[in-house]
Amino acid sequence: MIEDAKERFATLKASGMLPSPQGVALAVLELTQKNDVSLQTLTHLVQTDPAMAGRVLRYANAVHGGSLRHIASLSHAIVFLGLFRVRQIALGFSLIDHYRSGACAAFDYLGYWTASLATGIAAQQVAAQAQCPPDESFTCGLLSGIGRLALATAFPVEYGDMLALKLEGPALLEAEAAQFGLDHAALSGELLEDWGLPDIFHQAVRHHEIPGEAPFPAGSRAQALTAALHFAAKVGLLLTLDSSRRWERVPSLYQAAAQVGLEDHEVPPLVDAVVTQWQDWGRELRLPTRDFSDIKDLLNMPPDPGGEAGLSALVVLPMRVVLVARDAGLLRGLAETLDAMGLAVELATDRDGALKLLAGKRADLLMVELPDGGEDSVRALRELRAGEGGRQAYCIVLIPPEAEAGAARLMQAGASDYLLSNYSEAALMARLNAAQRVVALQGAVRAERESVIRSSGDWARSNRRLLREAHTDPLTRLYNRRYGMDRFAQEWSFSLHSATPLSCLMLDIDHFKRINDLHGHDVGDLVLTRMARVVEDGCRKDDVVFRYGGEEFCIVSPHTALADAAQLAERIVRAARETDFGREGVTEPVTLSVGVATRTAADADLESLIVRADKALYAAKEGGRDRVMASRGA
Repeated sequence: MIEDAKERFATLKASGMLPSPQGVALAVLELTQKNDVSLQTLTHLVQTDPAMAGRVLRYANAVHGGSLRHIASLSHAIVFLGLFRVRQIALGFSLIDHYRSGACAAFDYLGYWTASLATGIAAQQVAAQAQCPPDESFTCGLLSGIGRLALATAFPVEYGDMLALKLEGPALLEAEAAQFGLDHAALSGELLEDWGLPDIFHQAVRHHEIPGEAPFPAGSRAQALTAALHFAAKVGLLLTLDSSRRWERVPSLYQAAAQVGLEDHEVPPLVDAVVTQWQDWGRELRLPTRDFSDIKDLLNMPPDPGGEAGLSALVVLPMRVVLVARDAGLLRGLAETLDAMGLAVELATDRDGALKLLAGKRADLLMVELPDGGEDSVRALRELRAGEGGRQAYCIVLIPPEAEAGAARLMQAGASDYLLSNYSEAALMARLNAAQRVVALQGAVRAERESVIRSSGDWARSNRRLLREAHTDPLTRLYNRRYGMDRFAQEWSFSLHSATPLSCLMLDIDHFKRINDLHGHDVGDLVLTRMARVVEDGCRKDDVVFRYGGEEFCIVSPHTALADAAQLAERIVRAARETDFGREGVTEPVTLSVGVATRTAADADLESLIVRADKALYAAKEGGRDRVMASRGA
């Protein structure tokens, strides 16, 4: 199946029908494929496109999050991001600029990019869970659905006809594969691979829409990135749907969050942060976004009230009713009727009184007397509906018979129904019956949603625990070798493309076999566990420490030159020497030997760096142990 997709992609690419970077972005891609590209050359190239230069500079400042000084120059931004990431950013922004419209009438080009932008920002927000750098996650999320744009570009008429069918999920993927030879998810993966993005990215993109079918081991980086993209895509979709469709997507958003390891209380602030950045970047990229006054409303509001046909009439249910009327007779008559039905009624005779009743406490039913459907009435209704207490209520407006022509306008302004002030008992009962059906439905939906969120929270905690266990050595509680080497590969790639130093420290407990022979393996395990804490405590925030095997540990130190790495090693060796292992049952000193190496141009890959650090460790052992030896080069 994969080979079929690759053959089909090769055919489409040869036809020239697929989207591709243009202008300066294309030149950046071509330039960064060379081994001898200089910072000065790349900076001069990006400067020829002022919009591109501004976006790279802005993005660099956004990524460092204020942890460093403000980056004021383009050359510093490129150094900070690295050649590889500048290439990714140029690619994404170029595609947005050049494919804002097209020949497929049924494809919403700006809507597609708006959702993609939100997806990229959401992916950036959950980058830690995906075990990927935030900037790389942004590009991956931004381009995760690029296959949709590609099909609309290559087959504008045929894909437009398919979009008219309103297919989603597996049904859409199957239909695309049947008609075009590959689906948009596979095409997205092929494009990202062709543009030179890392393998883990295009593999995750191929599977992120149906992560349960992804062939990745549990706890792997690929599985984590796939789940993160799935969640990010849910956020992107949620932010671009209209309010009537948004609610139904909320439970699936929480379920996707749980797969990433996010608990329910972590979702609203994360989405809130996404919205802020989405709106900022939307202005920069001239993409439409929406205003959300309170993200909690977005994630917690029940569906808009409306007529749910087919529901049987319900007996009187407990409801909090807020009744607002200036007419004393109308107010008294309605209050008596509602009270006789067993409903809790609270009264107000003006706007201020009503707002006090609605402040911070939700009403189930809001009944408001209005004189007509004019501007003042519309404004008053919207004001009552704007607060948290009135927004979720079923709202019946009471109007005089001569104002019935304005009822439609009041309905558009937020009323759920209307009742004439000279109402009959039958008309009142019909409205109240409808209100109770909707309130009951809202309660059921709210209960179901809360159940989903509770179970999602349990699921998130379980997933987080499983991910942690999959990454952790069971004895020392450090990262295990598999995860540690994944992180090492990630830091190697960043160091290579950003031209920043990277050091490797190999650490080994001296005479550990003798400890096992003299005191037994149980004591040996205690010593190993205690030494793991000594090593871990000696590391800095950005260092990655893991159990390499047996009594050996490895520390990966990003942005660290050889002299600094050697100082780090000396501190850890000294801490080990000064640690009393008496409570573990060992009275003699327990020491460490450490070998240190820093990446050089002669290192072909990270294995070469590890070999040099290992040789330095061997030299430390040969030199008497309890010491640090540094490798001076390949």
